[in-house]
Amino acid sequence: MKVKILNIAVAVIAWCGAVFFVNAYQIDCPQKFNIKEEVVNMPDGWEVSNDINSKEASFFSMIVYYDKPSRMVALVPAKGTVDGKKHELIWEVNYKTDVEPYYVSCSYNGTRVELIKQIDLSMKSCWADYFEDEQGKRGTLSCSTSEAKDLH
Repeated sequence: MKVKILNIAVAVIAWCGAVFFVNAYQIDCPQKFNIKEEVVNMPDGWEVSNDINSKEASFFSMIVYYDKPSRMVALVPAKGTVDGKKHELIWEVNYKTDVEPYYVSCSYNGTRVELIKQIDLSMKSCWADYFEDEQGKRGTLSCSTSEAKDLH
């Protein structure tokens, strides 16, 4: 009997963990990274200045796109609630009603570099949170399988 109760308890805990994992997840934009520029086919008589050859890129902001960002279909965020919590920047990303996946793009100060990541297809809404600490600005995109409400 004790073994049966233990098995049921383990199954319930595993199920609860799986439900939480499926219902929400987050994407953290890399805060900083180094960029090394490379010039190919250097014209005769020219050289690259050492002060721009390598630089550190620091996080600036994020944008959510319908399909790959190269298609330039950026979504406009709204204010509203998800799972009863208010958020200032919410995007609807319901793949079930659309045919292309959604992506988050992280942009960086002083560069044209954008890092992109596909948003899990099971998500229906995402919201952005920005933080600042001694290392600089950070951004997190949190997503949920719940739909956003009260959007404006």
